[in-house]
Amino acid sequence: MHLGDVIYNFRMTHNKMSLVEFAKLAKLSTAYINQLERNVNPKTGESIVPSLETFYKVSNAMNISLDELLNMVDENQPVGLAGVQSYEKPFTQERPLPSNIMVPAGRQIPILGTICAGNGIHCEENFEGYFFVDRSIKADYCLRVKGDSMIDANIYDGDVAFLRKDFDFIDGDIYAVCYGAEESASLKKLYKTENKMLLQPCNSDYAAVFVDVDDVVIVGECIGTYHAR
Repeated sequence: MHLGDVIYNFRMTHNKMSLVEFAKLAKLSTAYINQLERNVNPKTGESIVPSLETFYKVSNAMNISLDELLNMVDENQPVGLAGVQSYEKPFTQERPLPSNIMVPAGRQIPILGTICAGNGIHCEENFEGYFFVDRSIKADYCLRVKGDSMIDANIYDGDVAFLRKDFDFIDGDIYAVCYGAEESASLKKLYKTENKMLLQPCNSDYAAVFVDVDDVVIVGECIGTYHAR
């Protein structure tokens, strides 16, 4: 099914909800909901390419999670890149991908739980489902962000962080790490000296932490985020 099929089925199973009623719930225009259900762009005659932001609004209207909605559509459902911020060159942390860039197809990557952007949480891998992304995002898995210690890097509480397992370490890049006796998991900028690792938050309300290099496990490089709001 494409997104429009999911919306139509939802409306029909909820007292044959009208397009107008659903559009108000989703905070989208009635005309756009109609286009999604028809799956035709009236200007081009081609299939509609909804953005991740549209998926998020529709999931809220249906009172389900974004992951649940993404798992309801076909794997070949095209998705626009609006709302996805990439940290890979030539794009910078302050420059999200243009909202008019569309992708013809995507892939699913696993969501493995929550990463802290605060004072640390226990490091566990808890499979929560899949996240549908553009094929150009070379992530191996993703984690939900909890906390506000990385807000100056445009990473916010509730965001989804895309992580890559294989990388070349570069001072000042953002990584997910496990450290300490309780294996606290955290998302921070890292700077490495001979024997120490500096975990640098991107929020002046939080202090940097020095940890012995041998006590730190880098579990992934953050290559982008999705702002889930």
